Amino acid sequence: MQVKVDIPYPEVKVSSKNIKLAKEILSSYAGPISEDTAIHNYMFQYLILENDEIKNILKEIAIVEMHHLEILGELVKKLGLTPLYLSVINDKTKWFSGEYVTYEKELKNILLDNIRNEELAIKNYEKIIIQTDDEYVKYILKRIILDEKLHIQVFMKLYSQVK
Repeated sequence: MQVKVDIPYPEVKVSSKNIKLAKEILSSYAGPISEDTAIHNYMFQYLILENDEIKNILKEIAIVEMHHLEILGELVKKLGLTPLYLSVINDKTKWFSGEYVTYEKELKNILLDNIRNEELAIKNYEKIIIQTDDEYVKYILKRIILDEKLHIQVFMKLYSQVK
């Protein structure tokens, strides 16, 4: 099953340093709804589930999310901050925490949580896109959104197959 859109990622670059924008991206990098949290969720699910097909899909999606994490880390760096595993909300920093991971064990609930989290991630990206004038950042985030939308489709298809 395809878990990544077959369109190349744009070059990671920015118009200029922008600390405010870097802080916004940090929340999608390692906040409660972030690429880092998604990776941890999908790897937890991979480890606890029994169905090999679903396990492999989760692992492949986690790898795509790792690429997104790398891209966001590079963006944060180019915008002028160190890509630490934290989020910045109202100028308060919160370090990444394992409490962000959803430790659900029932497959239907896992898939519903994954759909909901991917939708929230997209909303976060869309908010950043609206708030920035940096066309390079917009282009990169729009490309990441394409993968996240595909992940929703994958999880919805799996959900429809679960008895």
